Amino acid sequence: MKGVALGIVLAIAGLALWLTTEEVENAVISLHKAGLILAIVGAAEALFALLGLAKKTKK
Repeated sequence: MKGVALGIVLAIAGLALWLTTEEVENAVISLHKAGLILAIVGAAEALFALLGLAKKTKK
């Protein structure tokens, strides 16, 4: 259950970063792209945690 919560939090934080930093200039990393990657990773983590929970309940 902790993995699902962490994935949802990461996805929401990534979406907020992606939506709010389009015009922000940074010399090292694009915050807009980092937010998109964080959202994707968070959603994938939540999905895999849910699939793991579903496997455990079937046994």
